[in-house]
Amino acid sequence: MNGATRRLRATFGPYTFEPLAERLTGRSQRRPAEKRARLLAAGRTAFSQTGYGASVHEICRAAGVGIGTFYQQFPDKSDLMRLLMDDEHQYRVSAFDALAAKPPGDLASEVSRVLAGSDPALLRAMIEGCETDGRLRDFGRDLRKETHERLVAALARARESRKIRRPALDAKTASWAMLLMGDAAKDPAQSDDVRKVIDILAFAGDDTIEPGRA
Repeated sequence: MNGATRRLRATFGPYTFEPLAERLTGRSQRRPAEKRARLLAAGRTAFSQTGYGASVHEICRAAGVGIGTFYQQFPDKSDLMRLLMDDEHQYRVSAFDALAAKPPGDLASEVSRVLAGSDPALLRAMIEGCETDGRLRDFGRDLRKETHERLVAALARARESRKIRRPALDAKTASWAMLLMGDAAKDPAQSDDVRKVIDILAFAGDDTIEPGRA
């Protein structure tokens, strides 16, 4: 025990000093995580407002941290975007899993809503990033495969519940087309058109039997 520790113990007592030290240590351990969270939130806002062209300087300024702090947390801007893309991926996967478990009455509207993204402006920045950054493109391709699998399951379950016996497109092809529609619809005003096309992709067939008429 050094002299400073002995003096603190003498002044505050051992039971006061030790919890204080633990609290100070805990704060120092939390600071990097807090800064990382601030950078992620600032990145989300900057990309939503500016697109993938938002600079590291803009993100740091919005987060209230220095450039050095950014590079302590992320190797580069694309690494931060990958984390945001994974968050969006989890949003889609969870939503499609819920649709597979309990198909809604209006599947097309639900799928259209999910494909628009939890933050449509951020989703457009993600698509832009994948178009210009090869690493993001590869990462996005891997995420897309899992998203597609979950959407296929949701679509198959919805077709089963509506007794679609011979759909015009198989579930895999229809799901790929839906995902492409979601990427292409960059204007929110197109959402109703997207919903209509998704409904056709999902349920068009030459032998549709309404529930209760089988």
